[in-house]
Amino acid sequence: MKKKLLIIILVIVLAGGGAAYYFLVYQGGEAEEKLYAYVPGDYFVTNVKDSGKLFKVTVVLMLNEEKLQEKLEDKEYIIRDSIIQKLRQLTEADIKSQDIQNKLRDEIKNKLNADLGIDNIVKVYFNDFVMQ
Repeated sequence: MKKKLLIIILVIVLAGGGAAYYFLVYQGGEAEEKLYAYVPGDYFVTNVKDSGKLFKVTVVLMLNEEKLQEKLEDKEYIIRDSIIQKLRQLTEADIKSQDIQNKLRDEIKNKLNADLGIDNIVKVYFNDFVMQ
């Protein structure tokens, strides 16, 4: 009887230890990466290609390295120029399309990483996205 009780207690302790490890240490997946926001100037206003309208957008870049924010401030002119080049290529139809924001997020991220020779810009957000 004592052997059975000892085995049951041992199984409960092992199961509890495994559950504690899973929930406290492993947490069911990888920890979220800490990201740092960088805003390259106030906003962007450009002409819409083949149109008399203007396009205004505010861009927030999310970085995976905090120290990079200072380096990007020194290269803000490159960042703003790259974003303006990308925005000036958009037509009214492009801006009105359903998936333009997701497409533009990827294009801006890839262009900036390539132009700056980095891979630390991981996300792009828009605070304003207006055509007038």
